[in-house]
This record gives sequence, C-alpha cells and structure tokens, in this order.
Amino acid sequence: MTKLKKKAKKRILLILVLIVLLLGFFGSKYIFNNSNTSSPSNFEEHSKPEDPIKTYTAKLIATGDGLVHSTVYKAAYDNSTESYDFSGMLTYTKNKLKDYDIKYYNQETVFDDTEAYGGYPRFNTPSDFGKSMIEAGFNVVSLATNHSMDRGADSAKRSTTWWKEQKGILTNGMATSEEMRTDYQIMEANGITYTMLSYTYGTNGLGASEIKAEPYLVNLYDEELVKNDIEAVRDKVDILIVAMHWGNEYQQNASDTQRKQAKFLAENGVDIVLGTHSHCIQPWEMIEDTVVFYSFGNFISNQMGAEQALVRKVGVIGMFATLDITKVVDTEKNTTTITLDNIGADLNYTYRYYNSIIGRYDYKVIPFSQIDSDYLTNYESIYNEFSEVLKKYDDSINIEPLPEVMAN
Repeated sequence: MTKLKKKAKKRILLILVLIVLLLGFFGSKYIFNNSNTSSPSNFEEHSKPEDPIKTYTAKLIATGDGLVHSTVYKAAYDNSTESYDFSGMLTYTKNKLKDYDIKYYNQETVFDDTEAYGGYPRFNTPSDFGKSMIEAGFNVVSLATNHSMDRGADSAKRSTTWWKEQKGILTNGMATSEEMRTDYQIMEANGITYTMLSYTYGTNGLGASEIKAEPYLVNLYDEELVKNDIEAVRDKVDILIVAMHWGNEYQQNASDTQRKQAKFLAENGVDIVLGTHSHCIQPWEMIEDTVVFYSFGNFISNQMGAEQALVRKVGVIGMFATLDITKVVDTEKNTTTITLDNIGADLNYTYRYYNSIIGRYDYKVIPFSQIDSDYLTNYESIYNEFSEVLKKYDDSINIEPLPEVMAN
C-alpha cells in the first residue's frame, strides 16, 4: 500500500471519528433538552406562585360572673382530699367549651388560700375554683370587679399572683406593680393575635386608700387610663377585647353610662366589649364594627334567696355568647381584614339541688340547649323571656334553640 493510500485511509478514519463525536454531542444535547420539555407540569408546579390571600379563623365563647358564694364552695369540698373539686358543677360547661379557641369568663371574687374563705358580702374563694375553671377549658379571665378589694391589698396581690402563675391563661384587671399592669399579654389562636383589658366601675368603697397608694392593684375605669392602655396595645393585636364590670345590678337594660362608655370604647378601636356585674342578662348590640355584650348575667352563683323575688328570677339565669373571628391577609395588596360574624348565644342556668351523697346542696351549670324540666320546670317561658331581653337592641343574634326544637 502506498503512503498516499495510507494517508487517505487515516483521513477517512479521522473524519468518521469526528462525525461520531459530533453526532454524540448533538444527540445528547437534543435528548437533554427534550427531557426538560417533556414534563412541563413539574416545572410549573415548582415555580407556581403562592396564593396571595391567606385566611385565618378562630371561635370565641364568653360567659359571666364566677360568683362563688360560701354554699357553692362548701358543696365542692372533698373530705378525702381536704380540697375543693368544682368539676362536677362544670360537666356541661366543659363540653360546651371544647370547640372554641378563646374562652372567657369573669372571676368575680379573689383567691387567697392563706386566709379564711367566705361568701357575701366580702368574698374569698378557694383557688381550686380557678383550677377547675381552667381544667374545664377557660383561658381568658377578667379580674377587675367590685369585689377585687374585699379582703384588702395583700389578698388582692396573692390572688393576682396566683393567676399570673397559671401558664397559658390571659388575665387583666389586677396587678402587683405598674410594670405588671402594663405588661400586656399577647395571645394567639390559629394565627390571630388578641389581648384583653379589664376595668371595674368601683370596689364597693373598699380599699380606697390602698388603691390610691397603689393604683395598679385594680383597674378602675377612667377614660384617660383606658385610652392610654388601648393606644399601647391596639397596633400589636388583631383583636382587642375589653371586659367591663359596670351598670346597675338586676337591671335588664343597659344604663346610659354603659352605652356612653361602650361608644367611647368603639370609637377608640375596641373590637369586642364583654360586660358583667348586673347578675342578669342585658341586651347586646353592634356599635359600628364593635360587638358589645352589656351583661352576661351570672355564670354560677347562689343568688336565689326566696326573700328576693327579683334575684331569684334573674340571678340564676346567664348566658354564653359566641362569635367567629376571620382574618384575611392579602400579601399582594398588603392589607389585613378582620371580621366578626356568626354572633350567637346559649342561655344557661345555675341548677341547685340537694345532693344526698354529700348531704348538702350542690350546683350544676346547665346550658339551655341541653336543659329539660328535671332541671327547670318553666324553662320554656324563661327562655322566651330572656331571649327577648338579649335581642332588645339588636335582634340579629342566633340564640340556640331548646333541645326538643333541635331534635325536631
């Protein structure tokens, strides 16, 4: 073979190698590109932007005064443990609270386990009542009432300290220092932040000099104080609740003062006003976007003395109020919208009966949605009467029907 032929063969071989290499390069590039374009759904799934609108919801339930007369705590005494167990009184309540996130009641009386317990007129309640209420589910508790100073400054401080030691419980209205008073607790439920402020009209004239020396002991209602508290916390929460201990006892209408103060609270950005003190149900209403319940009546008490016909009629009838909170966040528009709706109620009754096992009167809180004639013979007429009271200013509230109505 000549050198010329050998060179020609080498050139052909080289050309073939180059062709193979080129085919391999372009082929692999085609395959690579093709593999990327063959599953566009995967690409879109990973690059799809998040929904700019997020919605959060929470459910609130609120009730009235935990007014623990001596007969109530004595009924809860357990000889075997030498302590007080109120859980039997709260069986229906615990079941009622289980589907809610924010669960409020008003603690009418102080807890001082170092002093003798007592009832009316200067109350002191076993702290075991607070434990039972927490175990039932309550997690928001107002403390400022006309009985906050029943046993003086030291007992007020011990009671406040007990509450502050309870983890996960939002309280307001009493403090042991100005630093504690203005250390506003911010809580969260399902992405919705909230807090509560608590005020009372007075303390039955008790502890005036002590409150003057230490005004943080109990929040006495004062517009400047309230406005400053609101301004300090309003922008830090989605929902601002104010608990008001106000009005006239045993009066089924809100007083002019109550309505004036409710308007002031609404104008200053309060979302929900929860009223107590009258020991009977008062109406509810909307003031602009603010939900106002003027009074829930008693949650539990022994206000049923035969010599006080009016007290017997209203002192044992209270209510649970309920509502839904919805928070909508639009990240594109940078807006947050809060709405309060599905506002409802369920009346409740403090049932007193003779318990032969313990040999004394006992108590149980019964929601009207679970009541029958064994508990209250005339419950239908009472339901109708107090439903009308509640709806007097605004009838757009859903009051839970009686059991036989729900059954039908």
